[in-house]
Amino acid sequence: MATDITAHSLETLKSSWNALIQEQPKLRIRNAAEEIGCSELELLLTSLGDTVTLLNEQHGALLQAIEQAGEVMALTRNDQVVHEKHGVYTDFKVTGKGAMGICLGAIDLRVFFGQWKTAVSVTENLGESTRRSIQFFDRSGSALHKIYCTANTQLEAWERIITEFTASDQGINLTLEQIPAPSYENQGQGKPEQIRKEWEALKDVHHFQAMLKRLGISRTEALEKVGRDYAQPLPLSKAEEVLAKAQERQVPIMVFVGNRGIVQIHTGTIQKLLRTGPWFNILDPDFNLHFNTESIAKVWLVRRPTAEGIITSVEVYNDKDELVITLFGERKPGIPEREDWQALVETLEGEAA
Repeated sequence: MATDITAHSLETLKSSWNALIQEQPKLRIRNAAEEIGCSELELLLTSLGDTVTLLNEQHGALLQAIEQAGEVMALTRNDQVVHEKHGVYTDFKVTGKGAMGICLGAIDLRVFFGQWKTAVSVTENLGESTRRSIQFFDRSGSALHKIYCTANTQLEAWERIITEFTASDQGINLTLEQIPAPSYENQGQGKPEQIRKEWEALKDVHHFQAMLKRLGISRTEALEKVGRDYAQPLPLSKAEEVLAKAQERQVPIMVFVGNRGIVQIHTGTIQKLLRTGPWFNILDPDFNLHFNTESIAKVWLVRRPTAEGIITSVEVYNDKDELVITLFGERKPGIPEREDWQALVETLEGEAA
């Protein structure tokens, strides 16, 4: 099903949003869109020509150019987890004939441009301050990635980039499409012995997705059928506990958070933890994580064979079987897994048993 965005529909949405803001002044735009029953992009476009500017669809070139602005804050989220990282988009590369992008600095990203559609620049006046951002959306109007100015951003470069990538047509001529849930050719029919054979043949954690494609099954089906020595379910509480133990023991970890269009990664130790209602937070100077641990459905301890030995992860899924966060011990390609990370996950495993 497709929905055309028109000036009339946006005017109606703007009235609904203004009324909602009067009732709930601190309501975030993502939650407001959910309450109203529209996309986040549609709400933003109610301010097109005022605080919002349409950018062109040269997304890869834009992410390459943003390095000129220096330090920014990169934000990637899904419904359960928000990942915020300060740094520079150092040497962003577009690969796969424009289909993918990769950034390997403090801002560490894996981008799937086939899912990207609309980009906007947003300038919000917040009383005595101004918040500037570039926001990217898929064809359903759901946010994939956002870049925010910080106190250290070079504003002249930022504004120059916005001008360079501003779309020539600022009219409302967008169509939103519903994106169907992933389907799998052999879903529910995976044979444990075949899954295990393919799993044992893995030489690299990055080959896992190709294995699933060959088998025609989902991640969770593979976890459920491969055997407990390779994939073991954990209590939901272990999703928070693994982060708490990593902080307590100062074990360097890798935190992967993504959605259909991007994966964002933090690597290093974590320091400050804080619980706020359903949200379990990491609040470090250059890295923030906001994790709604009350809205998760499954936690798995996963072991994959590689050329460097077993690599262990803790994976968390929501009730749609979508992977919302993955945790590894810090590791470089070609290096065996850290012993302190192995000890940490063995503690989780022992407590679960």
